[in-house]
Amino acid sequence: MKKPHNQTQTALQFFGYRYPPFADTFEIHTPFQCDTENLIVARSTALLRQGKSVAIYGEAGTGKSMLVKSIVSQFDPKEFRIAQIPYGGIKPAALLRDLCDEFDIDTAGRKNLLSRLVSDFRRSSDKPFPIIVVDEAHELQRQSFLDLCSLLHDARQRTAAAALIIVGQPVLKKMLELDIFAPVKTRLSCLFSMPRLTLDDAKEFVSFRLTLAQADPGLFDSEAVNCLATDAKGNRRMLMNLAALCLEEAARRNDKVITAEIVTAVSLECQA
Repeated sequence: MKKPHNQTQTALQFFGYRYPPFADTFEIHTPFQCDTENLIVARSTALLRQGKSVAIYGEAGTGKSMLVKSIVSQFDPKEFRIAQIPYGGIKPAALLRDLCDEFDIDTAGRKNLLSRLVSDFRRSSDKPFPIIVVDEAHELQRQSFLDLCSLLHDARQRTAAAALIIVGQPVLKKMLELDIFAPVKTRLSCLFSMPRLTLDDAKEFVSFRLTLAQADPGLFDSEAVNCLATDAKGNRRMLMNLAALCLEEAARRNDKVITAEIVTAVSLECQA
């Protein structure tokens, strides 16, 4: 007969893993990526190295930000300098100011910020090539889109002055199909769609997170993983949240293995 579980004991204490496998508070230097994501990283990196720009779109929770982190990590800071804007919904002037701050460009005086960026981006042997990353790009104002595009080409030398990665939700793709955004879309070499995790991907993802946390690889039985993948609908963030709740529920029950029944019970509670 199972001993009553101490309600104050956490899943971390109960299961004894190194850290919560599905927590967002621990940095993972080499994240899980499915084959499609690996291909996006490889192709994006190759294009950016040539001074070309790309867009990545997908639903919230599909891992876009983590994928961009993987892309950015491919670049040597001696050859490339990266500016990351986490939210595209700021006003155009604020966006330009943030870019100047990211690239350590002096903003004192009356000179136009866009002109300062253009001057700084002119090809020089002593300056790494700039890459601009804008997350939540579907929130960008049209003027911000145009300002960014104006930074990508050096009219004097007729070469690429910078490369751009814009990242956003599916509405970003729809925006770029509008005629008013044609100048933006023509600057993009490719629009990549973030994939959902397949059933096999989800199984590998759960196993990957458990291994990193030094947890028992059999913590979730096979049917439980199937239920997790199905209920999360291939969404990485939903899978993480649901798996974390299942661990807490199993610890509360004093169960050392997460079953399909636990997953179903937790899913129903979340939907209530």
